[in-house]
Amino acid sequence: MQKPRITFDRFGQVFFVFREVVRLAAKTNRKFLVLVLILNAIWGFSTAPGFYLEKLILDNLIASIGDPNWRQAMYLIGGIIFLRLLLELFRNVLSRVNGFLSRKMSQTFASELEIMMAKKMTELDIATIDDPDFKNKYTKIERESGRRAWGLMMPLSDISNYLIGFISVVGILILLHPLIALGVLVFSLPQFFVSGKYIKKEYELETALSAKYRMWGWLTYYLVRNKNFLELKILGISGYLTKKLKSIQSETIDKQMELSKKRELSNFGTFLPLTFYEFAVSVWLIFLVITEKITIGSFELYLRSLRSAESNLTGLVNSVLEIYENYIYVVDLIWFLNLKPVINEKAKTGKNAYSYKRLSLEAKNVWFRYPKSKNWILKGVNMHVNPGEKIALVGENGAGKSTLIKLLARFYDPEKGKIVVAGSDLKDFNLGSYRRRLAILFQKFESYPFTAQESIGYGDISRVNKLGQIKEAAHKTTIDKFIETLPLKYKHPLAPEFDKGVDLSIGQWQRVGISRMLFRKNADILIMDEPTSNVDPKAEEQIFRELLKKTKDKILIFVSQRFSTVRYADRIFVLDKGRITESGTHDELMKLGGLYHELFTIQAKGYQ
Repeated sequence: MQKPRITFDRFGQVFFVFREVVRLAAKTNRKFLVLVLILNAIWGFSTAPGFYLEKLILDNLIASIGDPNWRQAMYLIGGIIFLRLLLELFRNVLSRVNGFLSRKMSQTFASELEIMMAKKMTELDIATIDDPDFKNKYTKIERESGRRAWGLMMPLSDISNYLIGFISVVGILILLHPLIALGVLVFSLPQFFVSGKYIKKEYELETALSAKYRMWGWLTYYLVRNKNFLELKILGISGYLTKKLKSIQSETIDKQMELSKKRELSNFGTFLPLTFYEFAVSVWLIFLVITEKITIGSFELYLRSLRSAESNLTGLVNSVLEIYENYIYVVDLIWFLNLKPVINEKAKTGKNAYSYKRLSLEAKNVWFRYPKSKNWILKGVNMHVNPGEKIALVGENGAGKSTLIKLLARFYDPEKGKIVVAGSDLKDFNLGSYRRRLAILFQKFESYPFTAQESIGYGDISRVNKLGQIKEAAHKTTIDKFIETLPLKYKHPLAPEFDKGVDLSIGQWQRVGISRMLFRKNADILIMDEPTSNVDPKAEEQIFRELLKKTKDKILIFVSQRFSTVRYADRIFVLDKGRITESGTHDELMKLGGLYHELFTIQAKGYQ
């Protein structure tokens, strides 16, 4: 798997990550982002004036005791109280507006990020996506990215609030004594270093638990998915799987709680010095009041300022720690968003496949093994397919048939040898133009939970609204008869989970999949992996007759274990343990008396 690109010094890395996240947030809504930052700054500035107004209220109230002009004092105190209420009302409105904007930004940002991640996944090649290390890392990214990325932004706005609030009240403490302000700073810093250490440990634990989270997600998905209920009930394994899920949950949570307990105990240790410091300063302030060095109003002002300074500094430290905590997760997200595929499917360079009227295919001494595997799946495979030829791939399970199809589609590149298209190495072609001339039905094809029209129309997205042509594709596989019985016909959703949706049998889904493949207009190479394994013999016969008729001038390659289907091929290639050991027509291979003859005979006996 490709290593992260972010490999420069730590400061440069932090700057890069911040720049990327700010860019993403600004892309979501630049005006809201700037407004949130400004509102937080104003909130911070409004802290100290509130404390000062409270001091004036208290001092004037004490001074007016026994004063014969108490009415005049009451007007003054009432005016100050009114100003304090206006300030509090202003702060309340500010807080609500800021909260609304932050929620709006957070939701929009999360939605935008979800779309970006989906787009990025479609850009990556199969070799990258299939890598187990990538899967583990992506599980963590998918679970954490949304809240972590926005969590990196929100403390930035909070920092302006806490920093300005801290500076405004520290100015008051400096008037009392500079060392008081310095003490707040000194006794607040230990929590920064202790929490920073545990944040890194928590990230390392989350990384180590990625594989557990993948299994957790798979078990949860399997236990609640409708399609699995029948097998779960027959096998009676739901209890076993639930127990397995609970075991993984307990193991994961126990490790998290163990580390969390250590962190909280350490944080408590850093909190004690600050508590004793506040107690000592409070005693000193009481002494100053008793000795008439300061007024009771000043006592209230200094004590509130001390607590506000501690609160703002703690908030500032926590915001910085939150940024650091989110940053180490967001590094993974930025790595993912900047990840380059091994095979660049979006490259604009290379030969245009449409410049060739007809295409031929050839595998030349192809050797292949999956990344990080020592076992060769394909061993020196040689196969030539002429334009318009119908080819069948036959072999026992694990022989390499599906893998060869993946190489023909260039999901992977051979480790040795090459795939040749129209006389040129497939690597020399513009992959986008080549793929547009392919139509493939995979063994594990997708069952889209959308309308029948969409499920077939996705074969050629540019014609998804051409209902007449979609009906023609459906007719070729006989699935049109079923669709016409639905209340909404081609507008009917093909998923029971949705309103009015219907469930299809595996065979019906297979016919929808074949219709989708046939709907692909410009495809000159059609490849099908076990295309009719779940279709009844009568429908299979009709589908293949239609296929042969509609693909007269096109290459048709199909993998099949049904020898009644295989006989339609012009030539048959037999794969055995990664090698092509036999090739020829059905009659030629039967005369040869090799593996094909053996497999055909075994299957034929089943019908006798």
